[in-house]
Amino acid sequence: PTLLFEKIGKRGNNGRRFYACSACRDRKDCSFFQWEDDKVSEATMLAREAEMQSKRPRFTEQEYYNRFLKFSSLPHNEKKFCENCQILLLPAEHSAHSAHRTTGVTAAQLRRPSTLLRPLENKKCNAQYLFTDRSAHFLLDTLAGLGYRKVLCVGTPR
Repeated sequence: PTLLFEKIGKRGNNGRRFYACSACRDRKDCSFFQWEDDKVSEATMLAREAEMQSKRPRFTEQEYYNRFLKFSSLPHNEKKFCENCQILLLPAEHSAHSAHRTTGVTAAQLRRPSTLLRPLENKKCNAQYLFTDRSAHFLLDTLAGLGYRKVLCVGTPR
């Protein structure tokens, strides 16, 4: 997704409008840039599509869900998480990740996946806040005490 911006000259005269990434404002993080009035060539479209393909998750949402169901039914000693790839491993994948850092997974970690997953680090694109258990309990108790039943937390995976 992009936003339409306008670049204004130093004296405030005639600006030129352009599209840039709506999430990352630093071109080092997302290089998308397109003048509003420029025509996009076929080669540019193909290059953008190839870049988007390279950034897509390796599985669809449904495939991740099916993997989770299979993983959940595994015996405890076969439940492994690859910290390098940030993925739950099915038994057939263990050998392919043998050179990676893997850990066993508990039922408590499956209920709270943010304890397994590595937080995103780029504050300019992936701002997030991971509450400690103490902070989370304080917020939950306070909100429940005030009578709130539903809360939307943006940028707070835990």
